Amino acid sequence: MSRTKKTRKPGFEKKPAIPLDGISTVDLELVRGNRKVVWEYIDEGWSGEYNPNDPNDTPLLRFSCYEYRGGEGFKVEEPLDWVQMDDASYCTRMPVGTPVRILAQAAAIILEAVEDVCYKKRLEELSWFEPEDFTKRRKGGRS
Repeated sequence: MSRTKKTRKPGFEKKPAIPLDGISTVDLELVRGNRKVVWEYIDEGWSGEYNPNDPNDTPLLRFSCYEYRGGEGFKVEEPLDWVQMDDASYCTRMPVGTPVRILAQAAAIILEAVEDVCYKKRLEELSWFEPEDFTKRRKGGRS
């Protein structure tokens, strides 16, 4: 029985929705070259673990950066072909439900940052992204 290899094309991809504690979310990823950014909800809020009983808490998204270390091109044979990059996973100020357009814009900026050899400090700064940062720019102002 021959096995067909799937080819992954660079771009933005939605993964299936996963309901978490009554919150429906979608993991999103942006792939460029041998790097990718994944947006995910892993039960984090303003003060650590999200507390649905605290009216001041909000479920927040995390981004994690991965590097492709598999075979040639994008023939992803094993999930282990994508390895999480050191110091490249941060909880953000982006709430669950942030529009995909904004997450895609933020992911593109994050991917630019991980092209640098010394990306850690820049990623820490980018973890402060908020949806409003992107709506302000779109309206012509800079934050």
